[in-house]
Amino acid sequence: MAEGETACLMESESILPSQGDPERWDVVIGLGANLGKPEQELRRAVRELAGWGERVQISKLYRSAPVGGPPQPDFLNAALRLLSSEPPRRLLERLLALELAAGRVRRERWGPRSLDLDILWVEGLQLREPDLSIPHPRLRERAFALRPLLDVAPNAVDPSDGSAYARVLAELGSTGVEVVAGAWAELSTEPLPGGMDRPASGW
Repeated sequence: MAEGETACLMESESILPSQGDPERWDVVIGLGANLGKPEQELRRAVRELAGWGERVQISKLYRSAPVGGPPQPDFLNAALRLLSSEPPRRLLERLLALELAAGRVRRERWGPRSLDLDILWVEGLQLREPDLSIPHPRLRERAFALRPLLDVAPNAVDPSDGSAYARVLAELGSTGVEVVAGAWAELSTEPLPGGMDRPASGW
């Protein structure tokens, strides 16, 4: 999840839903893993996340070298877009629980991980809190996050200044971010055994 840059909400102190639907949030979640069986973990995460909202889309699967941290395996990355009835704060709580259920242990910054889930972008929303930043504070620096995001939200823009992420990626470049597979994950609305709030042992 986003580390703690402390700032303030854009204009209002309240969180407003995405434009176009007052009861839904148009969200892109980034997925990553580089421990154990990463593709299997990402497939399982997609299975769970697909049941959290409507109009679910999943990006291609990508491989990239780790950024920062100790020596570790390459990452597999993807993104999932959905229309959610839950506000970002609740969504963050559920993502953290899903990471924990997948065996994620936070020992060091930018270390290897069995599952990493980030809220990358929410349409029309800019938010800065100690433990939640939207868009992700380093999104514009990371081709491995931008490429999957643009698969599912090709017209996405940075709400802070209206910059098109497609143009940001073109300027940044995507050297070292390799497509592993196109259609690689089945979307299902069936929850994993144990559900989200009380994950099954060993998930």
